[in-house]
Amino acid sequence: MNRVLSFYYDGALVQAVTVRIVDGLALVEDARSFPFEELTGYLSICQEKSCVVCSNPQQFNQDIIHLPPAAAKHYEKLVRGEVLRLHPELTAFSFMYHIIGDSMIDTKPFNKIAVFSYADAFLADFMSELNTAEMATSAIYPAPYVIQKLALSTCSADPDQPCIVIASLQGEKFFLVSENGELEFVRKIPSLYDSLLPDDTNNINMTVDYCFQSLRLRPIEAVMLNQPKFSLDLSHLVSIPFRAALPPELTDLPAYIVQEYLAPVAAALHAVTSPRTGNILPSGYTRDAVHKKIFAGATLFMALLSLVAALLFVKEFMAVSRLKSSISGIKTELRDSAQELAAFRALEKDVGQFKQPLELINKHNASANPATALAALHLPVSEDYQIKSVSVQNGVGWTNIRIEGTLNGSGYSNTQALYEKFVAQVAQLPGLTAVSGNVDVKLKSVNIQARYIDKGPKSK
Repeated sequence: MNRVLSFYYDGALVQAVTVRIVDGLALVEDARSFPFEELTGYLSICQEKSCVVCSNPQQFNQDIIHLPPAAAKHYEKLVRGEVLRLHPELTAFSFMYHIIGDSMIDTKPFNKIAVFSYADAFLADFMSELNTAEMATSAIYPAPYVIQKLALSTCSADPDQPCIVIASLQGEKFFLVSENGELEFVRKIPSLYDSLLPDDTNNINMTVDYCFQSLRLRPIEAVMLNQPKFSLDLSHLVSIPFRAALPPELTDLPAYIVQEYLAPVAAALHAVTSPRTGNILPSGYTRDAVHKKIFAGATLFMALLSLVAALLFVKEFMAVSRLKSSISGIKTELRDSAQELAAFRALEKDVGQFKQPLELINKHNASANPATALAALHLPVSEDYQIKSVSVQNGVGWTNIRIEGTLNGSGYSNTQALYEKFVAQVAQLPGLTAVSGNVDVKLKSVNIQARYIDKGPKSK
């Protein structure tokens, strides 16, 4: 995400800044300030579909709590429980926390944790406007947090060393205390001027004293991020080293952008570099956004399914129409052929009276002629055998012939050879098939069966 729409909201003023991040540098494409009542009009012409929100509520809670390191995986629940114990008036709220150091309590090690909690009601109307305009919100960052993270790049020494960061916003100044690179304490002072004033140096010194007495830390310096170019040098009034510094990410921005839009620009940079840290977007809003995406996906799927069903319906409707047209044509043809059908049925009735004579003729013609079968039995006269009898059995289209006789063989082998020769002669006769038989070599008797197939009368 190199192009970010970032909103700043403090309960009355809205700032909308479109920031493009190129090689770690912020370039502002559009920057506007307007009262909350004009947000609807801005959203109606905005072309962006998602945004981040930089929140600056007038009231919030900041606490230092101590938890054992062994319970680190349960910190989310434990911190929420501590916030509810310390601030029972809170109902719906969001919070962020980070470990800023360690300490020993009753000889036991504890993590020192800074907790910032915010009532969700502060952003309810603002988020409602975004939802109505279908503007997706990817993150909500507290303004002090993103400004403190941006200020780390200006630290001349070790950024983990305690320091105080001063930043001017619309109508107020922030005094932010950090330890080990994390935000620990926030002081907000109403102020109509961007420059550092003598009264502001008193607030810096009071913040230093609070760090000594309550937080048990000693800031090494105080750094002002967006001090105007022509400002009085009041460093001698501050109890710790003081200097002005511009974060390198903002070097390409006009001076008025740095002065007036520091918070939303810092939120845009943070959304690109570390989008998940410091995000206090309510979990309910996240679930609603996920459900909205799921519902949108389901709606699209159902629309596609309906389209496919409609196409199939049209296809089937056309097929049914073609079928009905074909049936109508067939009915027309059947009506036109009624006379031909009646003539055919009359002819079929006339043919019925000749059915029995025709069957008798066909049966007669199908019977084989035994005389023809015997005529085909033309065997040469031979001294090898004597035919004693020939019998026939007539069938439909065929005649079985049985030949019985004796063989004039001089021995068993000669008798067998004469039998085989006799069978071969019968098999070679025209019209005879399925030649088989048997021989008694002792009695020299032979029995041969053959079938004659009648080819029917020859055409002339």
